[in-house]
Amino acid sequence: MFNILKSYWIRTKRTPSRMVIILCPLLFTGLFIVYLLSSTSLKGVELAYFFGAYTTLAGFSISFFIPMLYESDKKAGIYANDLRIGICRKKLFFAKYLFIFILLITIEGIVLLPFLLFLYFHGIKIQISDLEVYTMIGSVGLISMVPFYQFLSLKFDYTGSILPGTIFTLAAVLLGTTDLGSGIWYYFPFVYPIRLLYGYVCRSFNLNTIVFYLFLSFFISFVADSLDFLKLKARTPRQIITAKITTLLKILYGFNR
Repeated sequence: MFNILKSYWIRTKRTPSRMVIILCPLLFTGLFIVYLLSSTSLKGVELAYFFGAYTTLAGFSISFFIPMLYESDKKAGIYANDLRIGICRKKLFFAKYLFIFILLITIEGIVLLPFLLFLYFHGIKIQISDLEVYTMIGSVGLISMVPFYQFLSLKFDYTGSILPGTIFTLAAVLLGTTDLGSGIWYYFPFVYPIRLLYGYVCRSFNLNTIVFYLFLSFFISFVADSLDFLKLKARTPRQIITAKITTLLKILYGFNR
């Protein structure tokens, strides 16, 4: 598994992916710090709004970041290397999923470190418990959508991934921060990060609720992959995507009944 992950990282060499991983998080943090220096409207809630902006932007960004990671494999031979490498596709897909998750954690660390230094040098105090919860939501909360964007990237490239990403992000903001999502938001995994963050800030969710839905987010993505990839060779890509979405909906409905 380590060698597979290493090969995925090597494939990002001389691609825009590495620049996105490093520069985009720093650019986001820099712009947010500039806003804090020029305005006092967020005084006392800097950390909450920082993670709110990051979670919203990250939820959309993975819709074009994941196809970017697949682009080099497609240009090199339409995924011929993965298909002929002698390793089952189930393991390769899971390895890519794990690789993306590691990159998301790395990006969050790059985003967070300069911001925490800014808060420290400006004497802004934060609660460690709040930081831990926000960090978990910002990383684990996004994981349920990673396999979905992987499927779309393999089948439809950038267009098929970015368009749903835009719709999901707008829907997540609407359902996650307003009463329109009451009673239905837990059926939509893409709403989890924003809704959990919003609920924690408003003190309407306790830690146990947040941990449960973060676990559910991880469980949905992990189990759905394992179930459907066992029959990958017997189905077309369109059937695979349909079956996986159906499985995700069944799991969600079963957990929230």
